[in-house]
Amino acid sequence: MLWRRKWVALGVCWAVCLVGWLGITLLPRQYEVAARAYVNVNGLLTPLLKGMVIDTTGDQGEEYLRQTLLSRPNLEQVLVLSGLDNGHLGWREKENLINDLLAKAGIREQAKNLVELSYTGQDPVVTKNVVQALLTIFAERATSSSRVEMEKARKFLDNQIANYANQLRGAEERRAEFRKQYDGVLPDAASGTPRLQILQQQLDQYRQQYAQAVVTRDSLAAQVRAAPALLSVEATPVVSQDGRMVAATPEARLAEARRTLAELRLHYTDQHPDVKAAERDVAELQNLAAANRRSGSIGGEGTTQISNPVYEQLRLKLVDAETALPAAKQHFEDTTQEFERVRALASQIPEIEAKSKNLDRDYDVLKTNYDELVKRRESASLSQAADDQADRTQFRVVDPPEMPLHPSFPNLPIMFSLILAIGLAAGIGVPLGWAHLQPTFVSATRLRGLGLTVIGTVTLVQRTATGGGLLQSPLGPFAIASGLVVVYASLMFVSTGMYRWLL
Repeated sequence: MLWRRKWVALGVCWAVCLVGWLGITLLPRQYEVAARAYVNVNGLLTPLLKGMVIDTTGDQGEEYLRQTLLSRPNLEQVLVLSGLDNGHLGWREKENLINDLLAKAGIREQAKNLVELSYTGQDPVVTKNVVQALLTIFAERATSSSRVEMEKARKFLDNQIANYANQLRGAEERRAEFRKQYDGVLPDAASGTPRLQILQQQLDQYRQQYAQAVVTRDSLAAQVRAAPALLSVEATPVVSQDGRMVAATPEARLAEARRTLAELRLHYTDQHPDVKAAERDVAELQNLAAANRRSGSIGGEGTTQISNPVYEQLRLKLVDAETALPAAKQHFEDTTQEFERVRALASQIPEIEAKSKNLDRDYDVLKTNYDELVKRRESASLSQAADDQADRTQFRVVDPPEMPLHPSFPNLPIMFSLILAIGLAAGIGVPLGWAHLQPTFVSATRLRGLGLTVIGTVTLVQRTATGGGLLQSPLGPFAIASGLVVVYASLMFVSTGMYRWLL
């Protein structure tokens, strides 16, 4: 049945293939160019300075690379480097070219530090130039991006440090003014002891000092009243001992011993060895003076009066005690007045302390942020020095862009083969479908299957030859089919580039 409609099958196959191959040939070509580059922003110096410098590399993923590399300034530069912008483009044409670049350019991170740049265009030369321009810009950005970011970071840190310095000075002035205003109420800055407690301790201390000063003055006054101002001694020569004039009589020696004992008791207790020795001297001289008086060796005639040294010493000490007493009293009264003032403000102390803590807290926050910013600025300076003195960024082109020999779309060998398969399928399917739409009997057996009597069959119809030719020959269909194969082979020979082997 198929053989009877062989010319229909061949015609359909030829028509489908010719139309399909012609349509594919007329499709616009799309060429894709790709290049790969190795970028390492962590050179040898970065591991050595880990933890000491600021890392400006970050996680540069595909989206980050796409947003930075395919920015509008970079795309405008690509137009110039690739030759698409000759300087005579209008703004609309330029905008269309930028949108086309943005849509057709691709950036893909294949592996760690390995980036692929690609572009698809209709002109292979322009496509290669675009990829080369992207590669050039990427190399420039890779080597300079960290320094640009570092410079921006330094400017930002400098502005923030200046701002925090002004705020810190203001906080220090407010805190100093507050402490000056409530210095008598606030706790001690060093120990944190409440001011009222400190004043209580000082008040107790000055009270004791004042009471001791009063007791000392009264004691010295009693001793001055008890001591005679003058002493009666024999008119005998006197000798000098330690720069003092002392009479050589027992009574004079007794007076001197008593003076010495009084001085020792002002400095020591009665159990001190010097005090006990002086008491023994006084006792001996008292016995000697009593014996002299009993024997009548001293009379009214031949005696004289001298000033009592003990009395003079006691008068001097009394003057010193009376002079120190007003000062001790003044300290006690001033402390008492301050204590009463602070105690009167006791109800306001919690509020004042709360305000002081708020000021201190604000100051501490500003100081902490200021110190941290200064620390980070030093780290940024060290990082910038590392970038300037050592090449932290390594950039190498792994696969440079090359001129494409075949279009990426359409894939001509596959498309030509697909059209041939479709043409063969149509050449077989159309005759079979036609046979089902117009059924005929091609053999007596199928006719007898209907229950009809078959009288006879025509086995061969010999047509009168009106002329020779390939179409009338039994080899004609094979020749036509071979022609289709030859055309297909020619198309494949050209589309796969095999003709270049012959050049």
